[in-house]
Amino acid sequence: MARSDLYISLDQYKRQLPFTCQREGGTRVRGIPLSKYEPGKPLVSIITVVLNGAQNVEQALTSVLGQTYTNIEYIVIDGGSTDGTLDIIRRYDDRIAYWTSERDLGISDAFNKGIAASHGVIIGLLNSDDWYSFHHVEQGVRALMNSEADFVFGDLLFHDASGTVLYRIRGNPNYACDIQSKMPELCHPTVLARRTAYERTGLFDIQYRYAMDYEWFLRLHTRGGKGIYVQDMIGHMRLGGVSDFSHIKALREVREIAVKYGQPRWKAESLFMYRILKGVVRRRLELYVPKLVYQGLRSLVNRSYSARG
Repeated sequence: MARSDLYISLDQYKRQLPFTCQREGGTRVRGIPLSKYEPGKPLVSIITVVLNGAQNVEQALTSVLGQTYTNIEYIVIDGGSTDGTLDIIRRYDDRIAYWTSERDLGISDAFNKGIAASHGVIIGLLNSDDWYSFHHVEQGVRALMNSEADFVFGDLLFHDASGTVLYRIRGNPNYACDIQSKMPELCHPTVLARRTAYERTGLFDIQYRYAMDYEWFLRLHTRGGKGIYVQDMIGHMRLGGVSDFSHIKALREVREIAVKYGQPRWKAESLFMYRILKGVVRRRLELYVPKLVYQGLRSLVNRSYSARG
C-alpha cells in the first residue's frame, strides 16, 4: 500500500482479530453480553482510547456508563499503560463490554482497533481526557434516526485542569464550505457516526498522528458523506493533552492532507504559515492583554468561539 494511502477497510481490519494481547477483559470475554435488542434503540458502540491516563480516564469512563441512553456497548483500548490506568479500567470490568491492553501503532491504530472490535450500528470515539454530557448519546441517536446523515456533531466545552470551563467552540453547520482547506469545527469528541460511514470510507490512516480525524472527515466528504450539527450535543475536553503541545505538527499534517485532496501547494503553504502566525499572536494576546479584551478579540476572529461556555 502506498505511503500516501495507509488506511484500510473495516473488513480488512476485522480479519486481523482476535488480537494477540495478553491483557483483556470485559463482559464479552466472560461470555456475558451487555447489549440487548431494544425497539427504536440501535446499539451504540463508544470507544475510549487511552495510554497512561490514570489521572483523568475515570471521568471519561463514568460519563459513558452514566449516559441516559441505555443500549451502549463500551469498548476501551489501552496502549499498554504502566501508571495504574488498568486498575481503574478493571474497576468497571462488569460494565465494559470489552477492553484490551497492548502496544499499538499510535492513536489512529487504537481507534481502528476499537472500531473493528465493535458491533454497534452507531460509533463514537472518546479520548481519555474527554467526556460526554449525560444526554449526549441520546441526543445524537435521535438526530441520526431522524435524518439521512452519516454523522452528527455538537459543541465542545474546554476545561482547565481543575475542571473550570474556559470557553466553548460551537460546531459549524456549514463545515462543508471549509473542509477542503482546514479542519472545520466538527468537534471530533462530540461526533457519533454510522457504522456504514466506516464501511464505505475505510478506517483512520495510521500515518497521521495528529490530524487523522481531518483526513477521515475529508475522505468521507469527497465520497458524498454528510454530517449535521446538533446544538444539544455537548462534549467536554480538558486542555493539556497531546494536541496542545503538538499544534505545529498537527498543522503540518493538515497542510499535507489538504494537498493530497487537491488543494494547490502554494495555498496550503500560505494557510500553514498564516495559522502558525495566528497561533503566536493569540498566545501573546492571552498573556499580555486583559482577559475580557482577549476574549472579545478572539470571538471576532473565530465566530465559533464563545467565552461564556
